[in-house]
Amino acid sequence: MAHQPEEPERYVCEGCQAVYAGTAYAEDGGHSFEAPTECAACGSSSFVRFVQWTHHSSSET
Repeated sequence: MAHQPEEPERYVCEGCQAVYAGTAYAEDGGHSFEAPTECAACGSSSFVRFVQWTHHSSSET
């Protein structure tokens, strides 16, 4: 069986919509991912998971 690389979790900054790869932590042979603590572009500390961004951003209009 071939090894399939694990794709990192991505996060969208709510302040400026910059996209970040989550910080990876090893857990039980896999990885968990966390959003950055602060956006390097705008300083915001609010992030939404990339897969939830469309639903999140459309519910605010």
